[in-house]
Amino acid sequence: MSTTHTTIERSPVVAVMGHVDHGKSTLLDYIRKTNIVDGEAGGITQHLSTYEVTTESDKRITFIDTPGHAAFDEMRHRGGTVADIAILIVSAEDGVKMQTKHAIEVITKNKIPFIVAINKIDKPNAQPDNVKTELMEQGIYVEGFGGDTPVCPISAKTGEGIDTLLETLSIVAEIEEMKGDIERLATGFVIEAHRDPKQGISATLIIKNGSMKRGQYVVVDDSITPTRMLRDFMGKDLDEAHFSSPIQLVGFDKLPAIGSLFSTFESKKDAEQAIAEFNDIKQELEEARGIMNIPEGVALIPIILRTDVAGTAEAIANEIQKLTTEDVIFKIIKSESGDINESDIKLASSDTNTVIIGFHVGEDSNISVLNEYEAVTIKKYSIIYELTEYLATLSEERRIKKEVEVELGQVKILKTFSRQKDKAVIGGKVLSGEIRVGHSFKIMRKDGIAGYGVLTGLQEGKMETQNILEGNECGIMATSKEEVREGDILITFTKEIQ
Repeated sequence: MSTTHTTIERSPVVAVMGHVDHGKSTLLDYIRKTNIVDGEAGGITQHLSTYEVTTESDKRITFIDTPGHAAFDEMRHRGGTVADIAILIVSAEDGVKMQTKHAIEVITKNKIPFIVAINKIDKPNAQPDNVKTELMEQGIYVEGFGGDTPVCPISAKTGEGIDTLLETLSIVAEIEEMKGDIERLATGFVIEAHRDPKQGISATLIIKNGSMKRGQYVVVDDSITPTRMLRDFMGKDLDEAHFSSPIQLVGFDKLPAIGSLFSTFESKKDAEQAIAEFNDIKQELEEARGIMNIPEGVALIPIILRTDVAGTAEAIANEIQKLTTEDVIFKIIKSESGDINESDIKLASSDTNTVIIGFHVGEDSNISVLNEYEAVTIKKYSIIYELTEYLATLSEERRIKKEVEVELGQVKILKTFSRQKDKAVIGGKVLSGEIRVGHSFKIMRKDGIAGYGVLTGLQEGKMETQNILEGNECGIMATSKEEVREGDILITFTKEIQ
């Protein structure tokens, strides 16, 4: 491989994210079918989740399907991620939902440029301006609504607005000035992997930088494959592939982990040496961690600490220990004096959650080049409170979010009128909060929770209404498999990620 470096423009890698049923799959299907020749599309295997399209202005774009979303999410703690640009898709009918909020969280934490695609504008109940207002409540300000985030009204079903969306993607890519070095050995991420009974273990990869040729070797953690069976996203054989391209490699000796970084080597000897180093580092990491029984739902953040003197390390370690909570555990796996070096980078790269903290130290000269491949998180400080502020923010980011029930109101059942199959007409009095049509409820009796249901209608007096406030009596239409009885307490609730 030449020692010169040829940095040129590269095409973007795009992840489509959003709430289920808001049209992500429909959008990707439309783009794929209209931008890939029919004869070629037949060659795409069902499991393949990445593909490349060309816009009307002859710009290439690589899309990542649902498995790519999962990998993108898994890698949100890395310095480098698989996606260059995200499309946040929101239904013009339903607006912002729970998974929309999660997608926003992932995008903003990664600081990924993104475009809002408001889908289903062809529907009678479409209200795109309402969506823009709801996005403002989440801190997303689109063009025309107080911000500069690009927004494209589309119909993934009819294709309306999709050409504009693709051109907008190209413009965002140009603004971001995405570059790649064609002379480097390819590095990137594993998007998908599976075991084929006939061909063996294959993986779908995205090259983020450099080039890959036949006759080389690819390593993912401790798995290896020759590049002998190198194919494009349509299954066609390749002699060479470059950055931003989705490729297929067949012949791994073990199943590579989705979301892992891959590296390319000129010789098998170099590849095997990389695996040996990975295994040594993995063992070192396990020994450094010790035997820790981390409860389910608790996040572990390994820390590599580099300080100017040993006394400083002890003081900082005490401050870090204070940040450990029941939800997040900080564990210093290595603490040494001196500059951040190659050994630290390799140790950190074996676990995507690891953070290197430097206090009054520098970096070895080769670190920046190495870290372009490994993309680990390095933070350097000279003031201790800035260090602890960063870790406190990191703790909240890494904390594993839990789905919890939030009580909205309670109603006591005073009388039951009729029941037909799962539907019942009952009367009650709101004891606290408010109850609203569409709210889920749980039926509380002396023995605990008797069942669940949904409020499908409310009446106050003889008038139908959408909600009843505390202290008022009402008629209730409810759907529940469990019979609602006099004396029961219905507790209405919603589920939130906290």
